[in-house]
Amino acid sequence: MGKWKVTAIQVGSYELDRSAMTHYKGKGQRMKVPIWCAAATDGIHKVLVDTGIRDIAEYKKIVPGVSQSPDQSLDAALNRIMGWSPVGVDVVINTHLHRDHCGSNYLFDNARFYLQKTEWEAAFSPLVPEKMQYDETCYNKDAINYFQWSFLDGDAEILTGLRIITTPGHTRGHQSVLFDTFEGVVCVSGDICNLAENVNENLEPNIVVLVEETYKSLAKIRRLAHFILPGHEPAIEDGSNRFIKVL
Repeated sequence: MGKWKVTAIQVGSYELDRSAMTHYKGKGQRMKVPIWCAAATDGIHKVLVDTGIRDIAEYKKIVPGVSQSPDQSLDAALNRIMGWSPVGVDVVINTHLHRDHCGSNYLFDNARFYLQKTEWEAAFSPLVPEKMQYDETCYNKDAINYFQWSFLDGDAEILTGLRIITTPGHTRGHQSVLFDTFEGVVCVSGDICNLAENVNENLEPNIVVLVEETYKSLAKIRRLAHFILPGHEPAIEDGSNRFIKVL
């Protein structure tokens, strides 16, 4: 097959100041942004990029502005939009291990998980600015059998038309995912791009631990992708296959 269809799956939302995601641009402008996962299929494989929140009540204690309706829990959203159950998912790719991107990993007993080795190591020894974002219960041995993990050391094409690329900056081992679709190359960026303007206007995203690498990662996406599904872009609709053009 080789050509993929990518679908945006909303698993919650945040209320915040725009400047928190755009390197101070739009300070004072309140906005509500989604938390995105992406489901993708080539007609054979079922692939999921990121898994959202583990426990909304617990997460609210850390981030009061977060919300999730019952139909936005990952298992409910997957069934509602894709007709999938977690047991049928073949591959899960975590862009990084912040708690809103890997929280529901535990649901996928039959999946192969792909992650940069650097991110795995960082998640167990986080830096001070990112410590709150990591939660070992989302990715430790009680959440996922260790033998389900495939650790990567750089860019890798794991299926025909599906390539994982390193995009460090937001975290030390951050990665993004490229899908070859009939419309062009779609990048599911994770949080190296919170919003499309991060990549299109060269603006730092929320939380940066590697500054120079962040700008190199944004340039890499501009060089390789035609369209992007950023981690928290509000201009995309739940269940949509249409994404933002990369300029």
